[in-house]
Amino acid sequence: MSDSIPVHSLPRSPGKVPALKIYKFKNSTENGTELPDSLPITPLPTDTPHRHTYYEILFIEKGQGFHEIDFHSYPVQASALHFLTPGQVHLLHFSTSCQGFIVAFSEDFYTFYNPENAGLSQLSFFQPGRRQPVIALTDPERHYFHNIMENMVSDHLQAETDQALIGKYLGLLIQKCGLLAQKESHHFETNSPPPDLLGRFQEMVEKNFRQMHEVQQYATMLSVSPDYLSKIVKKYLGTPAQEYILDKLLLEAKRLLVFTHLSSKEVAYHINMEDPSYFGRIFKKKTGLTPNEYRDHVRKSAI
Repeated sequence: MSDSIPVHSLPRSPGKVPALKIYKFKNSTENGTELPDSLPITPLPTDTPHRHTYYEILFIEKGQGFHEIDFHSYPVQASALHFLTPGQVHLLHFSTSCQGFIVAFSEDFYTFYNPENAGLSQLSFFQPGRRQPVIALTDPERHYFHNIMENMVSDHLQAETDQALIGKYLGLLIQKCGLLAQKESHHFETNSPPPDLLGRFQEMVEKNFRQMHEVQQYATMLSVSPDYLSKIVKKYLGTPAQEYILDKLLLEAKRLLVFTHLSSKEVAYHINMEDPSYFGRIFKKKTGLTPNEYRDHVRKSAI
């Protein structure tokens, strides 16, 4: 345990759009494909808490275990897609050998080659507040994604592959995920799709919540009134905008408390709460525990 949570980034080649990488899981069995070269195994210690500066899609075809994402545990026991956004703390533990692919990519890579597609922040599985990070797959759906990945990997491993082709594969993959997510979505009472404003707000919060704590700041940047913004957030996410921002702050505080040696006071400063006593009061009001009590409780629970 250190004073920071390990953060991993994708390598970037000079003059190129930030890379997309595809990996096998550490304890992978053969994927049953005839590829021109072997697909590399992920170099990251996936079974210890860490986070990324990029997005990930885990396509798990076979295997058993669990996937811990920001204090929520998701079983790995059948074919499924798992989704991760930048900044989320997670670990993956397989109790059996597995089969599948890890697709790691930056937002820039996706939008550069798919400018006409919906932004990543508009997709429910990339919105932590909507809690849809896993989509279970039927056998025909697993077969469909396996075929996409088999072709995508084959082209990805070619030395002279046009990156635009890989970018389009990624767009197709995410579009299909979006269609499946729409079928599974039961999170909202309204039948109308979430407005673009909601996605822009969530994206801004993800990038700025440590420095910007007030609804007014986001409303100004979005050119709407604070009341209107909070109404939209409440309608689609079930919580007022101010509570949504506070929940992001406290989630980051929980990550730092559990996965680093930072003191409660240092954690408060890391999320730009200048008054540690105020941080302590807010934290206890929301969780029922002081920051130190929460740290002890969660660590003893053996995440």
